[in-house]
Amino acid sequence: MKKIITLSLCCVLMFPALLAQNKYDDLLRVKRDSLDYGFYNVVDLKLHNGRFMKNSESLDDIMDNPYFAVDVRIGFQTTGVKQIWDQLYGFPVYGVGFYSVYFEGGELGDPEAVYMFMRAPIFRGKRLTWNWELAVGLSYGFYKYDPNENPDQQVIGSNHNVYFNAATGLSYELSKRFDITLDFDLTHFSNGSTRTPNLGVNLAGFALGGRYSFNPVKNLTKKVDSEYDPPFRPEFVYRKIEKYHRHSEIILFGSMGGKTTTTQIYDGPTYFISSFSADYAWAYHHVGMVGAGIDLFYESALRDYPTKIENASFSDLTYSGWHISHYLRMYRLTLVTQLGFYIGDKVSHKGPYYLQVGGSYLITENFFARIALKTRNGAVADFIEWGLGYQIPFAYAKKDRN
Repeated sequence: MKKIITLSLCCVLMFPALLAQNKYDDLLRVKRDSLDYGFYNVVDLKLHNGRFMKNSESLDDIMDNPYFAVDVRIGFQTTGVKQIWDQLYGFPVYGVGFYSVYFEGGELGDPEAVYMFMRAPIFRGKRLTWNWELAVGLSYGFYKYDPNENPDQQVIGSNHNVYFNAATGLSYELSKRFDITLDFDLTHFSNGSTRTPNLGVNLAGFALGGRYSFNPVKNLTKKVDSEYDPPFRPEFVYRKIEKYHRHSEIILFGSMGGKTTTTQIYDGPTYFISSFSADYAWAYHHVGMVGAGIDLFYESALRDYPTKIENASFSDLTYSGWHISHYLRMYRLTLVTQLGFYIGDKVSHKGPYYLQVGGSYLITENFFARIALKTRNGAVADFIEWGLGYQIPFAYAKKDRN
């Protein structure tokens, strides 16, 4: 029995090595001048410094002071060999990262976040590149509002929150391996009003960093062919992009969720909410669509705010709006941004307009799942929409669709 267990363990331990060897053998069979030889990775280290975008007077001792943060991430540099989307976005970098921020004072805590990111160029020169970046993840380590233990912290009501970062900046290639980077970025922490208070934490600042490029196949190649020296950075593959057949789509989306109200801070009930939207969208390019549509909302929280309604009817808890939208497509993912305006004054306490920002994933050719954040009074979180949708393309030949 012991021999069987020992033999099994040996097989388990050897199996990854055998797979790896086969992979390396496959790589070595590739022509030495192949543009797809290896794995082009980058490691970034950033040091952040900036100020709060102040939204509360309760934390003057923290928000009147600067913040400091450290950001470490590892990414994969695309080459365009396998996906035409890489070329459409200027050969972006995808990866994961870790963010840790320090606030003066102890009421907010010192939160950290893990996230996924994408970086793509706006302009790419021989050594200087101007980039944009988006990162989304989950944070932890906040000290939430507590009327007994943390009463001055009236900004955020949960320990765990969504992390969002948008940045633009420059990178300069110092050598084959090293870059220096300088970014301006905006950071947002929020729980989407699943717990109150939820004014959110908003940061604006600069980040100075360094980037290290490496190809892990390099050392493995030396063992087999000591004369070959794989590059650290890829040569991008440019292919002819076929003309896009512009078309129209009807996009239907329904969602459900929950929220708390500002009148029942900390331990109030979670109210059911749902929404339905219908969009007419025009696909003008491989990566983009613009559109307009209507929204219908059902929000049981209206029983509590802005006025108490004892026996609220369905119509008392519903309201509507219309919006303009933009869809930024990439593979099966879509970044959805909408600017909406309420119809009527039933929810005038929410302000005259709202934003909806989210991401959807195309499960089949037409069926998708979406998560989106709806706001009130500008950019204050109202609730999170979790839902499914269906898109109906028309006004073009299906065989021409890209």
